[in-house]
Parts: sequence; structure tokens; C-alpha cells
Amino acid sequence: MIGISIANSLGFTGPSVLPDASSQAYFAATGITGATQQAAIDNLVKGLKADGLWSKMKAVYPFVTDNRNLLGYTEDFSNAAWTKESATITSNSVIAPNGTTTADTFTATATNALHYLSQNVSITTGNIITFSCYVKNNGGNFVQLVAGASDFIPISPYQNFNLQTGTLASGNITNSTITNVGNGWFRITSNLTCTSTGTASFFIVPILNGITGRVDAFTGDGTSGIYIWGAQLELGSTATTYQPIATTQQAFIASQFKFNLVNPVDSDAAFRLVFNGGWTHSSNGATPNGTNGYADTKLNPSLASIAASSMHISTYLRTNNDGVYCDIGAYDGNPANYQISTYARISNICYVDLGAQLQTRQTYANTDSSGYYVASRTANNVLKAFKNNNLKATNTNTNTASMLSKNIFISANNDTAGTVTQFSTRQQAFATIGDGLTDTEAANLYTRVQAYQTALSRQV
Repeated sequence: MIGISIANSLGFTGPSVLPDASSQAYFAATGITGATQQAAIDNLVKGLKADGLWSKMKAVYPFVTDNRNLLGYTEDFSNAAWTKESATITSNSVIAPNGTTTADTFTATATNALHYLSQNVSITTGNIITFSCYVKNNGGNFVQLVAGASDFIPISPYQNFNLQTGTLASGNITNSTITNVGNGWFRITSNLTCTSTGTASFFIVPILNGITGRVDAFTGDGTSGIYIWGAQLELGSTATTYQPIATTQQAFIASQFKFNLVNPVDSDAAFRLVFNGGWTHSSNGATPNGTNGYADTKLNPSLASIAASSMHISTYLRTNNDGVYCDIGAYDGNPANYQISTYARISNICYVDLGAQLQTRQTYANTDSSGYYVASRTANNVLKAFKNNNLKATNTNTNTASMLSKNIFISANNDTAGTVTQFSTRQQAFATIGDGLTDTEAANLYTRVQAYQTALSRQV
């Protein structure tokens, strides 16, 4: 009898580490398969449930991604993200190595000209990155991997092939390999050690009927070329399992960041994030541009059955700066009404609101905006502000305002009459919204979240 372990298929091993059902639902929705990311999420979910915190959460935004591929449109070389020179692309025309009809045909169209595809990617000094893609002969004379003038790896008489970087890139290409993966397909890889920071142009160059070693003049006949599929650029010196990116790399990460861990359904009713304006998404979190970037949680606390006397918000920030930046908030413009907000650092002061601003606003000295902020109201006359498991301020004035009925925004304030103000530039790495937390629950939340961030190597 042959069986398949669900735990093993999700990157877990051992009889006692089967992922929680909530974790599995999140993995299925986001498409996250990385073992590190799955383990971090599952441990977080199990910890929140063990501490009795899960039932108090309306929304949990982990900002987690398992993105490895820095390229975009990795199976659509006809897209404008790829620069084409003296070539045409016929999309979805060939059976790819994975058995789907998603490989493209690259046809050289000019004589005595360089034929190539290229895409620009930012690189950083000191990084080692690996470039790879799958190719198959379609009419050339021989196959050869060229990665720099002195790095030739000849294989069978089909066609030349070249992976290289453009003049904007600075670094040395080494360790070129080519692997036969069957049915005429080869996976070709090269490493680049970056010696400068900037934009690199990564080229895929089929050499058709050319001279060995030459990359400047080739003959195209309008019919010959290559089949191509699965381009990948990644940090590290090893080409890992190919990860398809159907759109841009940023869109791929945002599509994983948007899900609410508590209810990972792609709908407004499930309080998924909708990113607006300019953002930069990475494995460390989501960074707004400070001018028009914000995320709408679609969570209206009044409609989500959050009581005015029992609410919490939290945000994990990885940026230390000072400015009028709302890190999470909603406000109707009347300071006598309920306001929800955290401003981590304005002139070295942290401002917190969960109730009427005039009655219950909390402030405390804060010279570093990075860290984990929790604001919790457990009664009309009990509002507490925590940072990194430290109680920073308590306000016992009685809040008399009823719950605000507006969507809560992350990295900006959902302000008066539907305007968006006080855009933040601070990197967000975690946020929650839900019912009020006791001191012990706030401490346990910090412990679980900090362990989660540490597992992802982005703790502050």
C-alpha cells in the first residue's frame, strides 16, 4: 500500500507536526510552499490558539512570501517586460518541461545581427545571484552555453546559447552549467557575483549559425531559433526549483501579502488587504512610498462586531524614522468621536488612539519607530499602549464615543470624508485587528510575533 503524507507534502515531518487546519487553508490560498515560511506561519497559528488569542483576532496580516524568482512574466516572453532584439515570440506554442503548453518560440528575424531577450533587475554589491532558464533547439547548428568570453560549455551539435549581463551590471559570471532535463530540453544556469549596486540587464542570447565565441553577429533565417521557458533569477549560488511568476515579481508578493490569516479568502468580506498607490514588497515586508501608498483592510470595526470598549490594533515596523506618518488608522475628523490609530514617532512621541481623541489619546516618548506596537482597550476606562512587550502608557479616562464606522487603513489614515492622509514610509511586517487584549495576552502576542519574525530572519 502506498500512502502520501499531508505533513510531508507541506514541508513538515514527524507525526506531531501536522500543520494546523487554519495554516493549511492559508497555504492553499496564498500558494506558499517554502518550508521556512510554512513552519513560521504554522507555529504562529498554533501559538495564538494555545494562548487563547486566535478567537480574539478579526484580522492577522503576516506579510509573508516565499518568493525566490526576481524576474517577471517568466513564461510569457512576449510581454513588454522582456526586451526583444531582432526576434519574434510565439506564445504558448510548445510543450514545456512540465508538460503544459506554456513554452514560447523564439525566432531570429534578421541577418548579421544580435538576437536576444533581456529583462532588467536591481542588484546589490556583494550578492551572488543565479540566472537560469530552460531552452530547446529549433533549427540551430549546435548548443553551447556562453557566460563571459572564457566560459564555454559545449554540448551536442544543436545550437549556441548565452546567458549574460549588460553593461549596467557589474560582476563576474562563473559556474555555468547545462543540464539535460529530457525531451530535448536543457536547463542552463550561470552565477553572477555583483561588484556594484544598480540595474543589471540579464540577456538570453541564442547563437544561430554563428561563430563559436562570438556574441555580436549571427545569421537569422526567420524560421530558426529556440524554444524557451521558465526564466529565473534568484539570490544564492544554486539554481533552485523553478518558481513561475505570471505577472511581475512585485505583484506575486503582493498577492501573497494580501491574505488575512484568520480567513484566507480573496474577498473584501474576508478583510483581505487591497494595496493602493506605490509599494515595494519583499521578503522583509511591505514598504509604502509615503505619498500615495496605503492598504485598505476592508475591515469596518462597527460592522465587524468590535465593541467600543474592547478592541486592539497592532503593527510591526522595521523602519526607524520620524515624521507625521499614520501606521494604522481611521478617523472621521471629529476629535469627540472614536478614532483608531498608531503614529509610532512624531517628533519623538508615539501617539495612540482607540476611542475619542479628546478623552483618551495616549502619548509617550519614543526615539525609535521600529518595533512591535500593540494598543488595547479592555474597558471604556482602560486603554493601554505597549511596545516590544513593555507597557508604555495607560489612560483611564472614560471613552464615551461609539465605535467608528470606517475601514481601517494600514500605512495611512482613512480620514475625513473619505480622504487618505498622513502616508507612511515605514516598512510593515505584521499587523492585527481584533478584540481587546489583557496585559498577559498582549505579552503573549508579542512573544508569538517576535518568534515568527525571528523564524523569518527579519526581527527588530
